[in-house]
Amino acid sequence: MQRKQYTKDNPRLFPPVARHSDEWNDVYKRRTTVERSNKREKIDYKFEAARHRSTKMWLIRIFGIMMCQHLDAWYQEIDIDLKSTLLAA
Repeated sequence: MQRKQYTKDNPRLFPPVARHSDEWNDVYKRRTTVERSNKREKIDYKFEAARHRSTKMWLIRIFGIMMCQHLDAWYQEIDIDLKSTLLAA
């Protein structure tokens, strides 16, 4: 007797959102954005390299990292040359 497979049995093989649909593309774009953000926090800012024991210190560290990510995003969008601005002052 052959058993039928349903979405609930294997969500990777049969996802709830149809592949190659507009909704799938939107979900996938969000997923890749989150993965890039996680990579930036963990690898570029070495989040997991810290040896903190308290939750407060982990929270302070992650908030600092998120602020740096925000500043990086602003810097990429700005058309101002910071070197000339700082040297002129």
